[in-house]
Amino acid sequence: MKNKLFWTVGLRVLGGFMVLLAVGLSARAQTLTLADVQTVIAQAVSTAVSLNQKVTVSVTDKEGHLLGTFVMTGAPPMTLIRSVGTAGQGLENLLVASPAASHSKAGTAGLFSTGGNAFTTRTASFIIQEHFPPGIDNRPGGPLYGVQFSTLACSDVAIAGLPLGLSGDPGGIPLYKNGVAVGGVGIEGDGLYTIDRDPIDNDQSAEEIIAFAAARGFESPALIRADNILVEGIRLPWANVTNPPVVPTTPFGSLPGAVTSPVIATPVSDFVPTTLNGVSGQSSVRFPTVAGSNLTAAEVNQILGAAAGYANMTRAGIRQPLGSNARVTVAVVDTNGNVLGIFRQLDAPVFGLDVSVQKARTSNFFARTDAGSKLTTAGFGSYVTRANADGLSLTGNIAFSDRSIGYLHRPLFPDGINFTQEGPFSTSLTNWSPFNDGLQLDLIRTALTTPCAPRIKGRSPRGGVSIPVACPCSAIPEVRNGIQIFAGGIPLYRGNVLVGAIGVSGDGIDQDDLIAAGGANNFAPPQGMWSDKFFVRGVRLPFLKFPARPFL
Repeated sequence: MKNKLFWTVGLRVLGGFMVLLAVGLSARAQTLTLADVQTVIAQAVSTAVSLNQKVTVSVTDKEGHLLGTFVMTGAPPMTLIRSVGTAGQGLENLLVASPAASHSKAGTAGLFSTGGNAFTTRTASFIIQEHFPPGIDNRPGGPLYGVQFSTLACSDVAIAGLPLGLSGDPGGIPLYKNGVAVGGVGIEGDGLYTIDRDPIDNDQSAEEIIAFAAARGFESPALIRADNILVEGIRLPWANVTNPPVVPTTPFGSLPGAVTSPVIATPVSDFVPTTLNGVSGQSSVRFPTVAGSNLTAAEVNQILGAAAGYANMTRAGIRQPLGSNARVTVAVVDTNGNVLGIFRQLDAPVFGLDVSVQKARTSNFFARTDAGSKLTTAGFGSYVTRANADGLSLTGNIAFSDRSIGYLHRPLFPDGINFTQEGPFSTSLTNWSPFNDGLQLDLIRTALTTPCAPRIKGRSPRGGVSIPVACPCSAIPEVRNGIQIFAGGIPLYRGNVLVGAIGVSGDGIDQDDLIAAGGANNFAPPQGMWSDKFFVRGVRLPFLKFPARPFL
């Protein structure tokens, strides 16, 4: 073990992996059928009619595949992105198609939810704002600050990207069958795509009411809903709907409106069973373990396996029942941002697939000697200038963790402290919103707002299923699916030489840091390069943060 920080507990596999295997087998047996999707849509539309609402309804599976969109007659065709930022800055005041909003809401609820936690888009809104909890001064940003710009349609990693990324607009609800997460339903109808800035006002959103009615018969288990999960002692929100109306369901073929995206059943999963370091999990059929520019395939497997071992003995941060072990996705990339391997524990939230790669690519990119020059060449030199003014050259002398990059990306610096200036990678608080957060958005804004057609199509090992190859989200190839700005990524070194990075996502950001450190242990950065050896405006940057009493 090279560094004391990278904890010297031996890897061990808990007997609980047999429970994970059982969960995985159960989950594969539970999917949304064609009839299920039609039932969810019919329940949504029937409820909307009873409330005199005209909405767009989308259903996705738990991997983000769109299973159907229905647009009611008279539903608004467009919706306005609007929250607290200055109109015209970032995505604020941008008109987008209502089906894009409903699709992103449904996908968010499905991708976030598992057998151990059920999250809604209202939950997502709570954990992405400039303070956590929202509205409380001098508190750091939300634990998943920036996650909204992940799982984009332009991503080369996401299984089925979402048009607007992950959503914080209430009206997205997860769907379950026999206690197993199978997808989500999203409703758009009020013409406004936003976030919940006041989580205690108990606002009654028609979109959320209709979504809950749509999920009748596909409800999540009560124990695992967000309001039974605490982060830093703060209870997460679930929904402001307690008793959605129960109305007669109009047959699907007689609903007022039209199908605009074909209604289908859940397709074949992107994941296949894998055991790594004795831990039962899954790998992606699209990303087999391979060698990279400076890492062998055996070394990639060792890094993934070490992280999996730590995850299997780490106490979960956002799962019920209490005492469960963490469930995460682990990714390793090389210095060029190429994915060298991915391992997903059974029942880890699927949003972590894209995010883990984003975290790894972000940590790797900012540790490169040419990070500053690449940003400047791509048109983002103003951020490089601001970083230089704060004493950060972006020339490879600092091993930035993803936590440290996120810290520099907050609209208040130090993070959450009121009446301070923004970090060098953030927009100012005057113009800030979750739809205008600085470099992260600027890197992918063109691809998000004017998506291009896929360049080619590949063939899947799953038996001829066509997989579109997306246009890159970013013009910088090392971060082609965008950057991520919350904790869980570490650059990897062989001696003093950067060889890639590891990213972890899925079950609490402090847990992500710990598991990433466990995976990176034999490839830890030289201590003198850790980001916490450096100061910005007299403030020490963070490197890693581990949870208290982390192990089961």
